[in-house]
Amino acid sequence: MGGISSHLSILITLLILVVALLGGALYFAYLTWCKKLFLKIFKRPQPMPRIDRSPREIDQSTVFGKGKNWFYSTRNEYINVRIQSFDKTKLSGYFRPSSDRSSRFAVILLHGYNEHPSEMAAYAKLMMKQMQCHILIPHMRAHCMSGGKYCTYGLYESVDLLKWIDFVKAQVGDDCRIFLVGRCMGADAALLAAAQEGFSPNVAGIIADCPFDSLYNVLMEKGKLKYKINMKFPLKTINKIASKNLGCEIEPCDAVQNAKLIRVPVLFFGAGSDTVVPEHSAKRIYDDIRTPKHLVMVDNCQHLMCYDRSPAAFEREVRKFVEQCVVRMISIGKM
Repeated sequence: MGGISSHLSILITLLILVVALLGGALYFAYLTWCKKLFLKIFKRPQPMPRIDRSPREIDQSTVFGKGKNWFYSTRNEYINVRIQSFDKTKLSGYFRPSSDRSSRFAVILLHGYNEHPSEMAAYAKLMMKQMQCHILIPHMRAHCMSGGKYCTYGLYESVDLLKWIDFVKAQVGDDCRIFLVGRCMGADAALLAAAQEGFSPNVAGIIADCPFDSLYNVLMEKGKLKYKINMKFPLKTINKIASKNLGCEIEPCDAVQNAKLIRVPVLFFGAGSDTVVPEHSAKRIYDDIRTPKHLVMVDNCQHLMCYDRSPAAFEREVRKFVEQCVVRMISIGKM
């Protein structure tokens, strides 16, 4: 009996050891997967080029393609500029002084994830139709000619924007009036910046094209579609990895949570058939903002294609918004 009991104890010990090793291997595989997901989500999407070259060919079948062609056709009117952000990251951008150097209007245009600043040229051209204005188009953090190892989808980019606003004030004057125009990630960077305490009173309004409500919700939806699982637990792990590597967590990247703190007018555009950002995202942010606001939903429209899908209506809404913002600034004694 003693021998049988001893053998049984050895078998149980071996079984526990095998289960522990298997569990450890599975947990190691899970952590490795989460680390790969973290890098896929946050790591710089493209290597930093040595030279910002013009493309050999530009597809001009869309409003944005035509805008990009216009940008490179007038490239000599833009000055390459460079600043240092709060964490010493070097940021690059294009600054185009107004033809009327006395103008006190300026526009800062913020591109989306894995995009080039030239994607914002169509908006720049549109804003220049509304008023004589200075134009600044930054290379977003971890994109194109700007430094940075990680893209944070609006978190650090919103603080970078505060530095760009200071740059514009230094160039144009402390009494300048600034409009912010952003696409998706760029729109969220503008909204998160506007929610920060001490946000510059120089900003007259924000135009947000297809912003996402929160990074967490986007990752949840994308994870479910791709991996067919609930991403709640993996995102907790990714959040810990982000906290260690980025110095910040995912949760603060939430435009809805911060919407009540925004004190400048906002014009939203949402795409009715958006498969990248849920179509209700812009509506969720819009509902919680307590400042003058307007939401334009474009039916049968894909992500970031509102201007191309309905150019006349888009331009009309932007023109009306700019006029209302100027009237508001005059009425409150800021112009």
